[in-house]
Amino acid sequence: MLVDLSRPVWKPSLASCAILPLFVKSPSYSGVGEGSLTIGSHSYADFMTYFGAFSLKKWRLYTGVDDLTPVLVLESSSPVHITLTEMIYRRLEKRVIREVDDAPLHTQDGWYRYVVSYPEGLDAQLVSFTVTTGDASAALRNVSYCADVPKRRDIRIEIATTTYLKEQQVTNNIDMIRKELLEKEEWGDYFHLTVVDNGRTLSGSVCAGNPAITLIPNGNVGGAGGFAAGMIHAVESGWATHVLLMDDDVTVCPESFKRSLRLLEYASDEYATATIAGAMLSTANFEMQQEDIGVISPERSLRSFKPRLIMDREYDITFNEELVPASDTKGLYSAWWYSCFPVRRIKENGLPIPLFYRRDDVEYATRIQEKEPLKFITLNGVCVWHDAFDLRWNAAVEVYLATRNMLIQEAFTPDAGYSMPAMIQLMRDNLIKHGRRFDYASMELICDAIEDYLKGPEYYRHPVGEKLFKQARAKAEKLQPLAQIPGVPDAIDIFELEQTANDENVVPEVVKPVETESKGIVHRIARKIKRSVRPQEAETAPVRESFDRNKTVIIPNDGWCRPWRILQHAGKALAVDTTGQHAVMRVRDDRRNEELRSRFEHLAQLLLEDTAVQQAYRDGREGMTSFEFWHGYLEEAKR
Repeated sequence: MLVDLSRPVWKPSLASCAILPLFVKSPSYSGVGEGSLTIGSHSYADFMTYFGAFSLKKWRLYTGVDDLTPVLVLESSSPVHITLTEMIYRRLEKRVIREVDDAPLHTQDGWYRYVVSYPEGLDAQLVSFTVTTGDASAALRNVSYCADVPKRRDIRIEIATTTYLKEQQVTNNIDMIRKELLEKEEWGDYFHLTVVDNGRTLSGSVCAGNPAITLIPNGNVGGAGGFAAGMIHAVESGWATHVLLMDDDVTVCPESFKRSLRLLEYASDEYATATIAGAMLSTANFEMQQEDIGVISPERSLRSFKPRLIMDREYDITFNEELVPASDTKGLYSAWWYSCFPVRRIKENGLPIPLFYRRDDVEYATRIQEKEPLKFITLNGVCVWHDAFDLRWNAAVEVYLATRNMLIQEAFTPDAGYSMPAMIQLMRDNLIKHGRRFDYASMELICDAIEDYLKGPEYYRHPVGEKLFKQARAKAEKLQPLAQIPGVPDAIDIFELEQTANDENVVPEVVKPVETESKGIVHRIARKIKRSVRPQEAETAPVRESFDRNKTVIIPNDGWCRPWRILQHAGKALAVDTTGQHAVMRVRDDRRNEELRSRFEHLAQLLLEDTAVQQAYRDGREGMTSFEFWHGYLEEAKR
């Protein structure tokens, strides 16, 4: 029996409408409007796109059906010409499979219905089609890729999202899920929605009287606590087979949920318990895929398993489906902006550790992999749009929480590449870089993070996350409007600043000095004399500063830019945010720099010598991830 596995999408979400080639490529379709897709006369629509193509190789991999071949079902208001196409990564080519000349059927309301089988034996990464019109325009509807697959599994998905003071964003997602899934006869029996409101600002009316939507008022226990509450509900309600954790501040296409359900319903035994890792596309560059699977690097930082890809390019959407981790790849995880896994994993492995925010998803995946290999499912079109991390610098998150939670996460559940010396070196490198940017507040936050980690697990048995996060925010530097900072420009070209301030964007000039032999000898003698008198100079001569205290340079305020070239001889730095309208004036203070580096090295030594605190975290993990612990923790947070 033919089953509808996925449907090309031509109705973009509002946020991504500007990137129509993610959905369909057509010179006569604007992407605006409801319902069917209308193609003008003597025009075409090409569906070899991120949301339009069928990932043949991936579907075969995940279902275990080696000879799976799709059938295209398409209804049009006028006769059209259909060309089947395929995209083969190994040869980087898009090819025509065949021109379709099959006579269409007719629906009861007079539309033309094409049922077209792709040839057997295809060895393509992606298959797709192009529709061409003649003298008359044509509207398309009910387009799908179907296939004959084994009996489906019983899958019911609890979508759990947690929110804090983001009423508009989460309400938009609730409305979309309700209209596109819960109120649709075809999908409503397979999805429920749980919204955990950490800010307790949402009205019960957001449920719109739908029994498939549950609203849980919660204390502010961060993302980890919010997702823990959602996971508890998914287990204790007894309805769901899977839980899908999703951020509140994302834009998502309904087709992502539908493809996730179909992937799980027809998964092979090998992938029946796999985690679906939804990709994150950027809201700054709607076509850019930031990550689908993450990995812990040997240097202990987190990075994407894949490079950044531009998903309106045929090459990149094909390459994206080619990259599958080897079975022995270590340190993989699925970020919880969109991650779907079996409820039984919660029963077997417990709930998250109480980190408040950051690295809870990393720890959870690592914990599962202590018992069994963790497989991941990724697919074009299963994704969310999310603000890019490198465009929303927040030192309380990117410095304090990232540092503290890395230490706590690795203490509770060390991954296969665990190394305390490597973590210390990563923290030291970050500390030195912040010092070179004159960002002494961030240097202090790194030290605070280590001290808070050393308080041990007993300290985190109570909801202290919000308090510590507020303390970090209060200590981080405060940006002001440019107009309130004396002596600075009234406007800054942030694009030019990003290009010119970052050393990574500057091609160094290599100039080979031309010296005579005698001049070279003189210079070598002079250097020897200088080295020989340096000790006496240090004792008797006044210290000369190697920088100009009055020299001010302009740099981005984030911790990812490398402006070492322009900061080298500067005494001040105007650190500007990504809008180019807010900034803070940093003043060079070498003595403060040295004090904080000394404080860090003292703490680093404590980390190297410690065994008791680390063991306490390890011993406390089972208790602090139990349902009993989390019930008490969440009740305490509400008070």
